[in-house]
Amino acid sequence: MNKTNSIEKIRTELINSCVNYDTKSFIPFLMSKNVLTGMPNKTRFYSFFKHMVSCTKQCSEGQLTFKIEHEKRINNQRNYYLNFYDKIHKYSRLSIEVRETKENIYLDTLPF
Repeated sequence: MNKTNSIEKIRTELINSCVNYDTKSFIPFLMSKNVLTGMPNKTRFYSFFKHMVSCTKQCSEGQLTFKIEHEKRINNQRNYYLNFYDKIHKYSRLSIEVRETKENIYLDTLPF
């Protein structure tokens, strides 16, 4: 279960799990060797991620869409925020900090 997935595939599955409110589908990708998190371990990350997606589902109207915002490239690292919006709110309903290199992807959920 600790295999390596491509960074693009991990990002795509993360987006799909958020817009479909299906965090379980992201577990195999989260367990990849090349996924790092801002939490002490991946279990804690998943628990908080699941809670955040659940709260997003409860307070959102309509289908979520996503935008990659505040993108910066520093050396060989791409930093950005993956922000998810619903149809009526001005501000993002869910925001995930992402740092990508060729080998790894770092994920951290931002609190409300």
